[in-house]
Amino acid sequence: MAATDRPRSIAASAECSDGSRSVQIASAARTASGGAQGVNKTISALTSAALALPGLASSVQAAGPMERQWDVGYFHYEEGGERMRVESLKQSLVLPLGDALDLTLNAVRDTISGASPIYNVPEIRCQDGRVFTAPVISVSGASGNAEPRGTRPERPPLNTGDCRLGSARQVMLEDTFQDVRTAGDFKLNYYRGDTSLGLGAGVSSEQDYDSRFLALDLRREINDRLTTLTFGYSLASDTFSPLNKPDFSGDKDAHQILLGLTQVLGRNDLLQINLTLGYDQGYLTDPYKNVYLLSTNEAIDESRPDSRRQWNLLARYNHYFTAFKAALHLDYRYSRSDWGIEAHTLEAAWIQPLGQGWHLVPRLRYYTQSEADFYRSYFETLPASGDYSSDYRLAGFGALGGGLKLTRQVTSQARLDLGVEFYDRQSAYGLQEHTDSAFADYGFTIYSLNLHLEF
Repeated sequence: MAATDRPRSIAASAECSDGSRSVQIASAARTASGGAQGVNKTISALTSAALALPGLASSVQAAGPMERQWDVGYFHYEEGGERMRVESLKQSLVLPLGDALDLTLNAVRDTISGASPIYNVPEIRCQDGRVFTAPVISVSGASGNAEPRGTRPERPPLNTGDCRLGSARQVMLEDTFQDVRTAGDFKLNYYRGDTSLGLGAGVSSEQDYDSRFLALDLRREINDRLTTLTFGYSLASDTFSPLNKPDFSGDKDAHQILLGLTQVLGRNDLLQINLTLGYDQGYLTDPYKNVYLLSTNEAIDESRPDSRRQWNLLARYNHYFTAFKAALHLDYRYSRSDWGIEAHTLEAAWIQPLGQGWHLVPRLRYYTQSEADFYRSYFETLPASGDYSSDYRLAGFGALGGGLKLTRQVTSQARLDLGVEFYDRQSAYGLQEHTDSAFADYGFTIYSLNLHLEF
């Protein structure tokens, strides 16, 4: 996710703990389900049926050049409390090029609108019943509006026995914000024997944000094709031109390296382990986020470190239950960054055939993260480190998510997918020690409709 909290990608909108754009390594890991010998053919088919599940799609690739196919999907993302809304249209075209090559072309157009939090202010409650909310001296949001608004209220003496600081509340950007994101990318795969090589690149453009990326991945099957080794690298170069700072632009480079191992454990079992190392450098601050400074009674721009290292570990286990003719997918992710954020994710999905071409896929997810070293809901004085942020995505919190997907194989060449997902962010769900950020709790729902054709 990019610097603002408006969703740049619906699929990646669940948690972006550090508020950064997610850099993709195209075809990062290939499970053995599609090509390894000895694995149950049904689990391979059921794994393919779950391709549209977030987090699973990147792990499953064809053993050789893929068949000609076309996907078109519509997605609607909506946050509670009349916050962000996104309408998204995506297309994907796969073209086999002879016996050793295939080409994938993707395009997406997102229409984004709504309101988003800018900073937090504390409430000051007095014994005589008065409640003061701190001032709003300037709200310079993504719309480019930098005009002062509101009247700076007189603030009573604090913590004197009569008046004390209470809980915080969020100050929202006006809900007139609108933006359109268009993006496109391609990937070319080359297959030779037990080895495949992928090259991908793409661009994304918004009125204030441009991104370009390049990705490479190498996959090799060994051990009688029961083991797949994966190496991937990607580089993304982004430029931020904030609308509220006409004479400023910031650049960021993001590097990611992936090492992966997929192992067939038996006819009904697959195991995948991926380790991802990321390094971002450049302008990582969100120009649309402020912090409230109690000592001066004003809101000022946030400031983040200009580099970040992040480590991610993914462990994935798939098991096919012969008695139910169904497959269970279990995922665990661990993430840690040198910003002090540590996160855990548990996810489970059940892929159940219903007969006559129908599949049902329920999914549950739990997420928890600690807060960044430089996060506070508001600041009394500026810290000596020079880094400070009140971005709710950098707070400690937990989240519950889930979804239900219904798939119908209409003909041998056409499949229709209908899905709904929910997400509930709560400060109280967090397992790690953190300051309360219940004022930032929210939820969202995603509805999706996708048509898959092979021709």
